[in-house]
Amino acid sequence: MIRVEASYGDATTIEDFEQVLDAASAGEEWAAAVLFDALQPSLLRYLRWEEPGAADDLAGETWLAVAERIHDFTGDERALRAWVFSVARRRLADHRRRGARRRTQSVAPQDLNELPGGEDPADVVLEALSAQQAIDHLVAALSPGQAEVLVLRVVARLSVEDVAQILGKRPGTVRVIEHRALRRLSREGVDHVPSTRRV
Repeated sequence: MIRVEASYGDATTIEDFEQVLDAASAGEEWAAAVLFDALQPSLLRYLRWEEPGAADDLAGETWLAVAERIHDFTGDERALRAWVFSVARRRLADHRRRGARRRTQSVAPQDLNELPGGEDPADVVLEALSAQQAIDHLVAALSPGQAEVLVLRVVARLSVEDVAQILGKRPGTVRVIEHRALRRLSREGVDHVPSTRRV
């Protein structure tokens, strides 16, 4: 049985990564499940930070794109993580472009009373609250650029080089942005900021 271990830094989180990647490339469902279990929590936190109302749909679109292209992927676990987050970021950009083109009409609240309800929104919110609250506390005092760098580094556990590639910036620029963000959070009194240093 392949296990997914929680760790941070350069250490692997998937036992026998090459075997899992080969099996996922061949369409093996168990291997796709291992990759999903390893990456989905941080992917979903990133997408919820970026686009809370569409995060689950964007994650689904990301995994569909990954499933379609996994056979073309080559690299180690770190490269896979960076690739998946790059795909997610492109899906996010597509979503925002579609939203900008789509016109919406507002509906009066009393008109919604007639519609049947689904799951209680309070229950849905409570399930996702702890991870989302942590991200909200981390990024509340930051500029959008600083917040994105910090979320990609801390939540997605990507290296400076990977974040630089995703954002189209130089690694030195990413380090400066990250340093300023952490310093700002420290001044604001935000506690428990995870370290982004590699072990």
